Amino acid sequence: MPTKLLTLSLISDITSRINSQEDLDTLLGEIMGITRDVLQTEGSSLLLYDKENDQLVFNTTSGLKEESLAHLTVPRGKGIAGMVLETLKPEIVNDAANDPRIFKAIDQKVGYVTRNLLCVPMVAQGEVQGVLEAVNSLDNRDFNHTDIKILKYLSNLAAIAVKNRLLIDSLNLRANELNGLFQISQALANIQSSDEFMDLAVKTISEVLQVDRVCLNFEKIEKKGLPRSKSKGFSDQIHDEDVETLLFADRADWMFKGYKIITANSPQGIQLTHKGLFQHSMILFPILKNKEWLGSLVVSDKTSRTRFDEMDIRILRTLTNQVGEAYTALQVKIQSERLKNIDRDMQVAAMIQKHSLPIIPKQYSLLEFDTYYQASREIGGDFYDMVVHGKDEVSVIIADVSGKGTPAALFMEFSKTVLQQEVSKTTSTSEALFNANQILQDKSGFLMFVTAMLVRINMTKKELTYSSAGHNLQIIYRKKHHKIQHLSGKGQPMGIGNCEFSEHTVSYLPGDLLVLYTDGVTEAMNMKEELFSEERLESVILSHINDPPEVIRQAILQKVSEFVGEAEPHDDLSLFIIRLN
Repeated sequence: MPTKLLTLSLISDITSRINSQEDLDTLLGEIMGITRDVLQTEGSSLLLYDKENDQLVFNTTSGLKEESLAHLTVPRGKGIAGMVLETLKPEIVNDAANDPRIFKAIDQKVGYVTRNLLCVPMVAQGEVQGVLEAVNSLDNRDFNHTDIKILKYLSNLAAIAVKNRLLIDSLNLRANELNGLFQISQALANIQSSDEFMDLAVKTISEVLQVDRVCLNFEKIEKKGLPRSKSKGFSDQIHDEDVETLLFADRADWMFKGYKIITANSPQGIQLTHKGLFQHSMILFPILKNKEWLGSLVVSDKTSRTRFDEMDIRILRTLTNQVGEAYTALQVKIQSERLKNIDRDMQVAAMIQKHSLPIIPKQYSLLEFDTYYQASREIGGDFYDMVVHGKDEVSVIIADVSGKGTPAALFMEFSKTVLQQEVSKTTSTSEALFNANQILQDKSGFLMFVTAMLVRINMTKKELTYSSAGHNLQIIYRKKHHKIQHLSGKGQPMGIGNCEFSEHTVSYLPGDLLVLYTDGVTEAMNMKEELFSEERLESVILSHINDPPEVIRQAILQKVSEFVGEAEPHDDLSLFIIRLN
């Protein structure tokens, strides 16, 4: 039975079918069906690339004992699929029984016999998405290079569709997460009692995760007036001592991992299902304060009856962190006789929704820009910003908040908003930092601080006016003399005390380069605990000094990555590169 000819009509139909799918599972299933139909094979499989574990995962199969293959993994370089992942070159196998490259463990595990197969990489915009396989021709014919061309065409369509769908799913995840956090932060502004807070938190978690049962429980209550727990969908039995022992007896083993999933067929799950606490799956999250157990969040049975996945875990982790932060803030509120700081707490909570940094254009008037940000953890404390004053004048900011994780992210958003507002109000960089510092001291209450470099660029006068709030030395390259100079100024970090900030003005010439960065670049550490250093940074800049800002940024990141090697990042890393034309 020959392969179908790719007529214009068939190509149009394939493209339409792929682009019409609205969720990833349906999209992958459609790709599998098209592959089998066009190449006339018994089965097909799409293995997505798991970048974190550097392996392929059987996410979708068609005609190949789907349930048995689902979620099996293939390491890089193992079997034909692993080889294609390694080389990114297509492979044809027409005698699988005698080909030593075949990963026979897969066939043995699912009870399937592979006679022949085609395998091609799926690459979109330079990123590997996975591999696509067609298995066992229906008429026992040998696969040939024409089949490879057809499968490569299908894989190109599939790779683009999968990349786009994953991007959409990721954006939807972020939207879900921000929506949940936004709901909490907005509603906190109108809360009049602790009961109201607990009701809100449980309701929000239930709606965002779309689950049947939620229990929020706090154990360490320092002051009277706060409810110990609130639940939805659970019977009162969840508060029995024997049930709590069953749920949390092993909490020391998982609390610092951040969560625990209990399935219905596990020994612990069987006992809990008999008590009517869940039917399908349950997930537990600790609520911690200073690494000590404050309480817990128990969620079970998604309304879709599917398992909790990484997306759910990510959203729940963020929600749990914010509920813990909000509950701690509420304890402070209740014991306080004055309510004048409530607005401050609400503003901080509302800032949670603003996780993303501003989009900086590649060019504005005579200036060329490129930026980069990478948190050392899931969320971090670096930020950059740009304020436009007119067609010939802009201010650029780079800053670094003390600390890591959620508190740093919250303070980052607050600091960014304050700085943006103050920079817009005055032509003086020192005055902007002074006013911002006053607000941060008055309003933050976090015992945190932020360093910043503020540079105002006047393209008509060809001048830079700048002030520093305890930030590390910044770099300006002078093209005329092929020399690097440093920008620094007197001033301590904002948020820790009253301070005057010095202001400096320097001229520039077209072709000069301004490189703003946080200490996550120069203090990037390798396995020997050596620092990347200012000297290495300057060397990279000089070696690419005539390149566009984007290329310079790529070169810096590559050198930092090579230097760090396998060492874990210990600080956020940010770059703001400006070509002064």
